[in-house]
Amino acid sequence: MASGPFTLAGLARAAGMSIDDVRLYRDRGLLQPARRRRGRSDDFAFQADHLDRLHFIGRALEHGLTFEDIARMVDPTNLMTCGDVCLLAERRLEQIRQSGADAPGAAALARLLEDCAGVGSRSDCAILVTLAKRGG
Repeated sequence: MASGPFTLAGLARAAGMSIDDVRLYRDRGLLQPARRRRGRSDDFAFQADHLDRLHFIGRALEHGLTFEDIARMVDPTNLMTCGDVCLLAERRLEQIRQSGADAPGAAALARLLEDCAGVGSRSDCAILVTLAKRGG
């Protein structure tokens, strides 16, 4: 797995996404900004944690979560517990079902919810752990 540092194009390539998608996620606040490279005051680059975040975003979208849901999950100032994440996912699943859309993410989101106890800290949350898994 690539570890960086990455240019925007290199990060997109490593994540298997378009540059436009990466820009969209960055502009929506889902992807943290590039960081200044050590010892280089005018050189910014993306790192492995940016790649991990892009994989998380991609998996979350595949599971039917929205940009707003993902933003709440990745916001470092938002003190979400596993129960909060579970409730957010339950509400999203209910909205998908009520819309009548045959969204492929609905079944995946339902499976995530089956595995989540809904209690504990973020680090114990089966939903977040699954979405954060490397390579899967």
